[in-house]
Amino acid sequence: MQLIDFFDRSAALNPNTIFVKQGAVTRTYAESYCATHRIAAALLRDGFGPSTRVGIYMPNDWRGLEAMFGLWRAGCVMVPVNARNAAEQNAQILRDSKVEVIFYHSSFALEIEHVQSICVGLRLAICVDRDLDNWMADTDAKAPYFSPTPDDLWALYSTSGTTGKSKGVRHTHLSNLIASMDMLHALQVHGAVNHLVVAPMTHFAGSFLFALTITGSTHVLLDRTEPEIILAAIEDEQAQIIFLPPTIIYRLLASPALKNHDYSSLHRLAYGAAPMAPQKLREAIKNFGPVMTNFFGQAEGIGPICFLSPEDHRPEAGGVWEDRFTSIGKPSMLRQVAVVDEDGTPQPPGMLGEVAMRSWGVMEGYENNPKATKEAFKNGWYLTGDIGVVDSCGYVTLVDRKKDVIISGGFNIYPAQVEQELLSHPEVQEAAVIGVPDPDWGEAVKAVIELRKGGVAGESDLIALCKKRLGSINAPKSVEFWEELPRNATGKVLKRQIREFYWKNMTRKI
Repeated sequence: MQLIDFFDRSAALNPNTIFVKQGAVTRTYAESYCATHRIAAALLRDGFGPSTRVGIYMPNDWRGLEAMFGLWRAGCVMVPVNARNAAEQNAQILRDSKVEVIFYHSSFALEIEHVQSICVGLRLAICVDRDLDNWMADTDAKAPYFSPTPDDLWALYSTSGTTGKSKGVRHTHLSNLIASMDMLHALQVHGAVNHLVVAPMTHFAGSFLFALTITGSTHVLLDRTEPEIILAAIEDEQAQIIFLPPTIIYRLLASPALKNHDYSSLHRLAYGAAPMAPQKLREAIKNFGPVMTNFFGQAEGIGPICFLSPEDHRPEAGGVWEDRFTSIGKPSMLRQVAVVDEDGTPQPPGMLGEVAMRSWGVMEGYENNPKATKEAFKNGWYLTGDIGVVDSCGYVTLVDRKKDVIISGGFNIYPAQVEQELLSHPEVQEAAVIGVPDPDWGEAVKAVIELRKGGVAGESDLIALCKKRLGSINAPKSVEFWEELPRNATGKVLKRQIREFYWKNMTRKI
């Protein structure tokens, strides 16, 4: 079954259940079912259909969600861009993906003008909050049924671009099905739930949304990330499932509104996109309950590649559980995960290597980039680019990104380990550890710190903290404090930008 089939099943079984809610707007499954037929019929009427690439450029919006399911009903391929990305990056993604149609929100009208100027194949642009209703086919329209093969292209996602130019990631109907099944298994969801959507639905949050549609769930969309709004919505909407990046969770924990609401409805508060500081994770469990779930995924392997369940979040048990508390957990149900060496050979427990995956849930490849596709696979394993270690029970712990390793005086230093120690300091909101030019060591370890609002910490104190836990080789040689660290649209710190600041006048880059 394809995703639109699952949507139709939910609409047939629960037509009066609310499919999507945003502010004062509620749309039942039956209402959205009709809208998706009208959208699909209009696309076909205008000469678009199976294999047409259709862009989605908007914040979380209920009309955009119906447009997604409408384009799939017409057999089209979704090309989502994260509205929080830089406009030039999104324009590049849409151009390289050869979109012919785009659905957008009026708040991005200027960006769409630029997109139209560089996307020569773009023939139709529909503003969902101005033009959609008049453009759609008649209210009784019914689009014909299209039956793609499992290997047909379903969506073109894009990499985050934190280490370079974004690449188009080809996902099929099969890889989406695998992702959805793994998502439901990891969330332990077997029926309809209330799903609060805060992170962009065009990014990782979308994989939650698509999976939970299979069970007939209700999706409550937020397009704002103020802590007090999110915290109130959890209680008001009796949210059971929510996904948030760590940076947003940190803001919730620091908000005075945290103590004003009841969070007992939560079944899972999933976090991902970046590691979460252990002390802040403990604080989250204390405030939200035993619901925290770590999801490790990538654009190339949507859905959870690995996950750490709430039951595995138990550092108080000590021993191995304290180590596993900061792990990404075990492989998902339909994934094989291993730590491999440079030749792609799986390593025994305790040995460092690159985290790799085998599954029908992995991407088909990069769009028009055979060189990058070849480099991403070895011996049948997809290489994630993350350095990690697996224990004897299959729990995987990430050490760092392969490209982030600092080589100082011949020693390999993994910034993520240093960042975790810095984040244990109560005044540190965010930390980025990079290598900077050094005439003696080649690279010296530098920490760039964003403090909590009103927070105070000294350079010597932070260096001493790291020396005590990690030794002098791994400890930062210098610390700088920035008011705010640069982030991409999903909340990941853009270490590449920070690194460029210190290397910009150098002839060498390592």
